[in-house]
Amino acid sequence: MTCRHIIGILLLVPGLSVAQTPDLPRTTWGTPDLSGYWEYRTTTPLQRPEELAGKIVLTTEEEVAYLDGRHAAIGRERDLQLNADWWQPGGLTGGRTALVVDPVDGRIPSPSMAAQARVRTLGLASRLRSADGPEDRERYERCIMGRTVPLLAVAPNRLAQFFQTANHIVILHEQNWDVRIIPIHDTRVERGLSEQIRQWQGASRGHWDGDTLVIETKNLNGEWTLAGTSRNARFEERIAIRDAGTLDYRFTVHDPESFGGAWTAAFPVTRAAGPLFENACHEGNYSMPLILRGARALERGEGLRR
Repeated sequence: MTCRHIIGILLLVPGLSVAQTPDLPRTTWGTPDLSGYWEYRTTTPLQRPEELAGKIVLTTEEEVAYLDGRHAAIGRERDLQLNADWWQPGGLTGGRTALVVDPVDGRIPSPSMAAQARVRTLGLASRLRSADGPEDRERYERCIMGRTVPLLAVAPNRLAQFFQTANHIVILHEQNWDVRIIPIHDTRVERGLSEQIRQWQGASRGHWDGDTLVIETKNLNGEWTLAGTSRNARFEERIAIRDAGTLDYRFTVHDPESFGGAWTAAFPVTRAAGPLFENACHEGNYSMPLILRGARALERGEGLRR
């Protein structure tokens, strides 16, 4: 059994966390110091493709063959978005065939019909449907918020900066200039918002479980989805320092009205060099209305005029 296979199997243990280590970098108030620049990306898909059922980790030769088709598919998507120059082809995370580590089959468990409908209308698949106005497009395209709750490794590189105080952690993302300001409490006593208050990023609250930072998010507004999640989903993120250059990151989705059980995804986050450069939409950006006007003109058979 290779080291690659051992790592893949260890990642399947749901409760796996980094043990308390006395020589971790620490803040002046004693918690692990997560501050600094971090990046994450992977070509490993969120859930295991059906054609790779039973294969947790690919051999080097299998990975090369698989990535040929995977890179081509991602490249076509980048071309359609006119963002091909932003894409940096990469490999699989440790040869893994899925970011989902629980259930062990690497698949999101039994999405409900409502969850499948949300994937089509609120998720990335919504980009394939016709749009009569900006409100019909996905949240990221509309520059409302990035895909940062929870963190999700994808092929384009994601760069973020962490700031810490004794009572808060702030995660500032380069893409869409998304910022999460998360209160940190000493206990797990619920100090969230009323169920009546719903927000795009939900309400996030953190606490320390030994040397692992745990962030729980709920009170979502239901205007977006991650693989079919509902407005009543609860995300639990766990962040721990593996070594000076790596964070172990995992999130668990609790959403019984959308899935047949909870599911967990995991991937490493690595130390990066800064600074961040704002990558955000701006007032007066007419790309969305121009695209929609062009589509309407094509439908009327007018063609495109310069």
